[in-house]
Formats: sequence, structure tokens, C-alpha cells
Amino acid sequence: MSTFQIALTNVLVTLVCIVPGFALCKFRKAFADHLPTISAILVYVGTPFLEFTSFASLKYERSHLPILGLFFLISLFAQLSFCLLFYLIAGKRRNERKTRVINVASVLGNVGYFGLPIVRALLPDEPLAVCCCVMFIVSMNIVTFTLGVFLLTGDKKHISVRSALINPATIGLAISLPFYFFGWGEHLPAAVTSMAGNIAGMTAPLCMFIVGVRLASSKLSDLVKRPGVYLAAGLKLIVFPLFCYGLVMLLPLPSALRFTLVMLASAPCASHTLNFSEIYHVDPEIAANCILISTLICFLTLPLMTLLPGL
Repeated sequence: MSTFQIALTNVLVTLVCIVPGFALCKFRKAFADHLPTISAILVYVGTPFLEFTSFASLKYERSHLPILGLFFLISLFAQLSFCLLFYLIAGKRRNERKTRVINVASVLGNVGYFGLPIVRALLPDEPLAVCCCVMFIVSMNIVTFTLGVFLLTGDKKHISVRSALINPATIGLAISLPFYFFGWGEHLPAAVTSMAGNIAGMTAPLCMFIVGVRLASSKLSDLVKRPGVYLAAGLKLIVFPLFCYGLVMLLPLPSALRFTLVMLASAPCASHTLNFSEIYHVDPEIAANCILISTLICFLTLPLMTLLPGL
């Protein structure tokens, strides 16, 4: 099976998990009002366990460290520079609530719950690629909790060292790294690794469940009548991945890791966009629609990104 077929199959299988959430919401067994609780479970429990299972299964090699560090810096630079580029191009519109949401949605992606399982399926013999996914998750959370919140709110107080260093992804990484460096993961009881794997494995279906409930709660007319949502989806699913592709082709990364970065950049809009737009009351309806549309469209765009030459 080709890389394109594997990507298409895994994206479609992931999207199927939207159906239970959609059906339960339509039959009034699940409600959009409950989704913040599920989102909190994903962010504060799912993310650390994703990181833990990735690093605990990788055998420590000194040669991995510069690669992981370089991948982290590249992913951080790509997200920061694209965010700021959009901010500059937006000009006078940058202070509009809709533009703020689009700015953040065009960069922040569903890397952990959508991108990481896809990379694992596409590169089953590259455990280092999965750990690079974790480095992307960490860099994205740094951008989210600092520049991302600033762009949504316009308040510079959110850009702080504390916000960058203390968030679910960095805490999960701090817990995971000793298991990687000292090889503790090899000595964990099978019951512990199984439990950790089960929690990490539930994140992608649970994320799609949320999308299903959101889709069932939305009016089709609202999705069609908002061109800004399609702009955000186009930027996130096409322009940003191509931006990252151009970047990594100029840098000394192994081909598997160039491929990993582009796949992660091709993930649909992150739930963080909606979570923070709700917290700070910045047009959460636009944010929810960005996530819905980009998640539905990515079954076309993400497999196509696997066909880029040089990956």
C-alpha cells in the first residue's frame, strides 16, 4: 500500500469517529455544554500520556538529542513566523475578532490527537519520528499559551516565560524524559504500559467525538455563510504545510523527519483555538467552525501532502 493510500485510510478511519458524537448529540444523549470537560481531559490528561508513551518506548541514544532539539526549534520557528506573517499581512483588520481567530487557527493544529497517530501509521519503523511529534506538541503549546493567547486577546500580559514553561505539554515532557534517558520505560510493569497506552489511544477518538457533537450542534447555513472559516482552513491545510515544506527542504533533517514535520503541519485546526476563544470570549462560533471545516476537508488535503517531492 502506498503512503498516499495509508494516509487516506487512516484519515478516513479517524474521521469515522465523528459519527458517534454526531449521533449521540442528535439523539440528545450528548450535549455541547459538556464538551469543555472532555476538552480539559484531553489537554491535561491526554497530552501528557501521549508524550509519556512516545518516549517510554524509545531507547536512549545520544545522537537523538540534537535531532530532537533541531526539530523542536524548526517547528517553533515555523509556527511563530507564520503567525507573525499573517499578523503583519492582516494590517488594520488584525484587531477584528474574526481575524484574530483566523490568525491562530491558521497555525495551531491538532498535532497530538490527529497528527501523531497518522505519523505513527505512516512511519511504523521510526520511533524517533513519534518523539519528534512530541517536540512539535511542546512547541505548539508554547506558541498557544503565549503568542496564541496574545493574538486572540490583544493583551501582551499573556506573553510570559511562566506561560511558555508551565503548561500541560511541557509538564508531560518533564515527566517523560527521565524514562527515556534512564531507560525506566523498559522496566515498567505490563499493566502500567498497557494503561498508559490505552489512555493515549483514546485521545484521537475522543477528539473526533467532540467534533461530531459540534457538527451536530451547528447550523449548516452558518458553516456555508462564513468565508473566513474557509480562509482559515485553506491556510492551515495548504499554505502552512507548504510553508513548512519549503523550510525543511532547506535544512539538514533526515527524510523521515522532514516528512513528519509536513504531516504534522497538515493536521486540521487545533481544539486549543476553540478552548481559548471560549475562555476569552473571542468569537467561539468562528473557532468551532474552523475546527469542523478543517477536520472534514483534511481527508483530501493531508494525503495529497504525502505526494510532495523530496519527502
